[in-house]
Amino acid sequence: MPPVDRGERASKKRVHNEEKPKRHPPKKDEPSVAAIVRSNLAADIRKRLQLNRGVFARLPPVSVRSLATVESGAEPSEVVARRLCELRRLTDALTEVIRQESLGKWLQTPNEAFDGLKPLEVIERGESHRIWSMIYFLRSGTPS
Repeated sequence: MPPVDRGERASKKRVHNEEKPKRHPPKKDEPSVAAIVRSNLAADIRKRLQLNRGVFARLPPVSVRSLATVESGAEPSEVVARRLCELRRLTDALTEVIRQESLGKWLQTPNEAFDGLKPLEVIERGESHRIWSMIYFLRSGTPS
């Protein structure tokens, strides 16, 4: 194998570095991952929903171990961070129509409005739009 010139190595490194995609800054209404970590959003939501780690971990969805790591201050992946932001919005809206102290029990109780599924299962299945619809009707006072 012929010896490689150091200048050639440096130019290869520059080309490699230039090929990396640039990350776009978060949108104004979307908090950065760093902001989510600083606020310890996962632990806050879990506390507000009155769920243990095992049950709450199903919502982002992450392993219980990953959730514990995020709650201890580790940076979540971009996907988990977005999911936590969505869960925060949903939690905020739910507390407008359901008493905070009843929220955990409500999430884990089968509900006829969701075809006998628990609201937690509805979220887990990616059908949170059904819960948003319920929130809309409860806010407006219009029967569904």
